[in-house]
Amino acid sequence: PPTGSSCRTYQGMSSLRLFPWIVGSAAASSGFLTSHSQVKSFPWTASTRSFNQALHDAFPGGHSVTSFTESRPGLDVSTGAFVGWVENDLLGGADPFGAHGGRVPLPWPQGSEYDDDQVGVGHYVAYSRRQLCFIVAKSLTGATTDGYANGLQRFLEKRAGSCYPRTGDFGRGLVVLLEACYADPALVDGGQGPLLVVAKASGAPAVGQVWAEAHAPLTRAGLRVCQYDDGAAPLGGGLELVPSEGCQQPSAGAPGKDFMTGGLAGQATQDISAAFLGGYVFGNACGLGGGQDERLMTYMPEVAALTFFLSQHWQFPQLRQPAWILGARMLFSGLDGTGRFNDPPVPRADSPITSDVQNVELGGATYGVSSSRPFVAFQSENQGFFSWNSRFVETPLARRNKLPSQREVSPSSWYAFDKQVRAWYRSIALTSYHMAVRPAMKALVRSVGTGPWLAGLWWGDSQLGFLAVWLGQAIAASTWGDAVAPLPVDFYMYSAFTESPSSQCFVHSSERCRACIQSCNDHPLPGTAFWMPDEAFFSGRSCVPIGDDCGGHGVQHVAAAYSGKTARELWTDIEARLKAEGGSTARTVFDVLLDSQKAAAQPETLLP
Repeated sequence: PPTGSSCRTYQGMSSLRLFPWIVGSAAASSGFLTSHSQVKSFPWTASTRSFNQALHDAFPGGHSVTSFTESRPGLDVSTGAFVGWVENDLLGGADPFGAHGGRVPLPWPQGSEYDDDQVGVGHYVAYSRRQLCFIVAKSLTGATTDGYANGLQRFLEKRAGSCYPRTGDFGRGLVVLLEACYADPALVDGGQGPLLVVAKASGAPAVGQVWAEAHAPLTRAGLRVCQYDDGAAPLGGGLELVPSEGCQQPSAGAPGKDFMTGGLAGQATQDISAAFLGGYVFGNACGLGGGQDERLMTYMPEVAALTFFLSQHWQFPQLRQPAWILGARMLFSGLDGTGRFNDPPVPRADSPITSDVQNVELGGATYGVSSSRPFVAFQSENQGFFSWNSRFVETPLARRNKLPSQREVSPSSWYAFDKQVRAWYRSIALTSYHMAVRPAMKALVRSVGTGPWLAGLWWGDSQLGFLAVWLGQAIAASTWGDAVAPLPVDFYMYSAFTESPSSQCFVHSSERCRACIQSCNDHPLPGTAFWMPDEAFFSGRSCVPIGDDCGGHGVQHVAAAYSGKTARELWTDIEARLKAEGGSTARTVFDVLLDSQKAAAQPETLLP
């Protein structure tokens, strides 16, 4: 229809009439919700710069406001109109924290609940989209919370070399988030919009508790695979494939579809984090760089804002793992698992604003939450498992799956294989999270997408990484429902993942493995796509060399051999057979597991 009267009518309507997902108590909600019994609220200090100045600092050469396809009708996308909305409506209009006296409420964990951030172990917190944008705008203009040293404002103002994050990719990402809020019809007339929910896992269970649940059949994991630009021939062996919506090959100049770009509805992006989300960017980076974890902070600015705002830790003011963030969106295009196309980040004009908002239950009421990109972050339990002093010898061995300590199975070791199974189980099991948030998680999350977890910049064995994912998912699956595979795991394989390029090739068998490594060497990632320490390179090259490290068996053979067995049977075999090897790395883990000497492996044509 023509603009004019229809546009005026639209802007005069209430958010409740326009968006039926704002129902029940959510319509009158103050936005903020938490499971914590104790909450403290903090006032804002005065801004030190105008938003117009903050915009100029982030885009000194000028910037065109993103015209989103789901923008409210008739939106003026001029820079002046956008700045005016931020300064006069978002910051100068009705306070989104008015129900709290204009102060920002924060959960206040007590005792053992405290985990170096404000979301206690086993708890959750939620803010409305408008509230988060308000926090971002305040932070970009130099205001902070008086009495609470929030990490977001500290991060943006923390000099990293010759720059500040607010003037680099991080600042630009937050500006684009504000543009999405400006375009959001649910935020008209002071509307709070949908919620963003942060949920932290409960404490790590004893390994024995996980073992007790390992009677689950491995089919419960719902394993699906995607060969994403891995250079290898298509896998046989009856492996189920990730649906095509979530597995499309890249072109020469643009990414395809994987668990990083998104595309498969309800697929969660698994962030291979450190002990805290966002990696080591605080005081070290202003924009793209580091590993997968750091890059996601730029491309998903809502995740970055919540990650830093919810901690005031003195050294790493970031959200601790394991944690889910529901309602965040991928607001930029270009980032896949390789990072090959990620520089510069390009705002996604087709980013969902209203179309992906779904009704979910949270704490007994119904709220709207963006469903396009559930986000879960957690680490493997092996960071720093070998000595810093021996890193120049051991890192190259680890990248080739040839370091004996990668295969540690002693229960007394803090980084043994059983701890990796526990880490995956704890992070994925629905029962790890507060009861009030579980219905929302079940409604929004349909699968979990992951890459070389364990085998990125923590240098674990890529075959054991796959096995830990498969085991942990199978054991955790029963907490999500009674279906055969209530929460499938989508395992993506790369020749050149943004962390430790080509190390994941070893999950392939013989010729496929060599083809994968060759592809990485023939098409190495540009320097903008990854970071590794000096000791991880091979004569200046980022990919492992072609050699004799590939095994006779690949992921398809292990899946076929154990598809009818339980998680406990596979777990038992892994530990028993690696223990019997006595630390030898002459054979790959898969070859050890399947009792096949590498030298006597059958030809590739007989190993489909």
